[in-house]
Amino acid sequence: MPSLPDLADIEAFKAWRADTAQFLPVALDIAHGHGLPTASPHIFSTGTNLVIGLGNDVILKIFPPIYRSQFVSERASLIRLRGRLGLPIPEIVFEGERDGWPYLVITRLSGIVASEVWPTLPEDQKEIVLGQIGATIAEVQRVPVGELALIEPRWDRFIAAQIEGCRARHTRL
Repeated sequence: MPSLPDLADIEAFKAWRADTAQFLPVALDIAHGHGLPTASPHIFSTGTNLVIGLGNDVILKIFPPIYRSQFVSERASLIRLRGRLGLPIPEIVFEGERDGWPYLVITRLSGIVASEVWPTLPEDQKEIVLGQIGATIAEVQRVPVGELALIEPRWDRFIAAQIEGCRARHTRL
C-alpha cells in the first residue's frame, strides 16, 4: 500500500506535490479502496491541496497535515451549507485519513472552471457573473454559523492577522 510522507513544511509539500508520480499512486489507492473510478484521473494543478478528478462524478481532495485546518473548515462548511443554498454545492461522499493526511471525496459539479472562461467573457457578462457571486456570498452569510464558529482561527484573530499581513502580501503579489 503506497503511503504519504511526513513533510516538514509548505515548501517541502510544494516540491513533493510537483511530482505527480509521488502522490498519484496513493490517490488511486484511496480511490480504489472506496470503489471509485481510477482509469483516467484528472489532476487539478491549481489550489493548495491535492485535488484529483475521478471520472465525471467525484473529486478526491487530500489535505497535507500542515493544512488540516482547511480540511476541518471545508468539511464543516459543506455539511453546514448542504441544502441551504439556491445553487448546487459539492456533497461529501466519503471522508477518511491516510498516514495523517485527511481527505474528502466530494461530488463533482458540472460546468467550466471560472478561471478558464473569465478571459473570454465580454464586460457586460462579467458584471452579471460578479453580481451572481455577490448574491451567493450574501446567501452563504445568511446561513447561521452554528458549529463553524468553533473552528480556529476565530474571526477576530483571522481579521487581525489579515490586516497585519496586508501590506506585505500586496507588495509580494
